[in-house]
Amino acid sequence: MIKRVRNQNEARQIAKAAYPYPGCCLCGQTIGQELAHLDHEASNNDPENLAWLCNHHHWMYDVGLFSLAALKVQRAHWQEMKGKRTNAFMKDAGKKAAVTRAANAAAKLRSEVARKAVATRRANALKAGNVQPHKS
Repeated sequence: MIKRVRNQNEARQIAKAAYPYPGCCLCGQTIGQELAHLDHEASNNDPENLAWLCNHHHWMYDVGLFSLAALKVQRAHWQEMKGKRTNAFMKDAGKKAAVTRAANAAAKLRSEVARKAVATRRANALKAGNVQPHKS
């Protein structure tokens, strides 16, 4: 039986050729980027066994918080998107929040104006003797 030896330089060259877009395939971080061996066998440098991860997500994968299937899907997506973040839910979050705040402020202002108008009409009607006082 031939014992395979860990060769990290070879693994990095294979990974760079197979997955050219840098960054953790889960979060995109390029600082602290590490090469993960997905089967936890450091001598297995098959491209299917390699993935770029930040040190945080590497640790999370190693302790079993991510499935192998999910990580492979995300790795393929990261390369397909050419390393660009594509989180659709947060893409325009700041703009959407500003629009919502403006709409809420406008609605509150309209509501206050309407309450004042009702109070003025009621007061005028009371002065004229046309309406009974409102009980709240």
